[in-house]
Amino acid sequence: MNKAVLILLTISTTLLMAGCGNRMWEDSKEATSETFDYVFDTAPTARSYHETSSIPLIELNYRAADVLYSNVGKGELTLESAVFVKPFTNQNDPGDNAIFGSVVTQQIADRLVQRGVLITEGSPNVTDYLYKKDVNPEKYKNLTTVMSGKLPPRSGMLTGNYVIGDNYVYMSSKVVRLVDSAVVSAHNWTLPISDNIRQMLPQLTKSEGMVPTVKNKFD
Repeated sequence: MNKAVLILLTISTTLLMAGCGNRMWEDSKEATSETFDYVFDTAPTARSYHETSSIPLIELNYRAADVLYSNVGKGELTLESAVFVKPFTNQNDPGDNAIFGSVVTQQIADRLVQRGVLITEGSPNVTDYLYKKDVNPEKYKNLTTVMSGKLPPRSGMLTGNYVIGDNYVYMSSKVVRLVDSAVVSAHNWTLPISDNIRQMLPQLTKSEGMVPTVKNKFD
């Protein structure tokens, strides 16, 4: 009788300890997660490679265009300012004719159009680089006057470049005011190298797999 009771107590104690152990493990995971995310009272801003690579290319480029627009729309250039576009180029190889640069350029430009920027096709005229004769450049320092439309809008140029890395393409873009070459907006972002991007960048060869270190073929 005593032996049976002892066996039951032993089994009950073992199950109880296992339950406590699992509960402690779950609690420790939650505590670890919270510490990782908020140790400096701020949520992490970086995304993992796999999480970012699942986001469509166009969405990442639209986000970048929104950042560029946030500065363009603050009086440096008005919404009546003609903004010309220069195709994005490979910083390490300006002669690179891959379609990737054109695709990103078009997506950035299209998003700016959606936000109200006057994207203009073609090349700037000579007058886009000059102030009008009867306009004092100092007057442009008064943003209220500029935004009221009392001064002629100044033109700008959207440019950009990219650098190809191992896992990412590093993007950089800016909007330059033509009349004084002032950079009125700039942004840098990364695009994970997915299969779609590989198709647009022929210089990126697909991995051929690992070479076996053990001889698997005999002569």
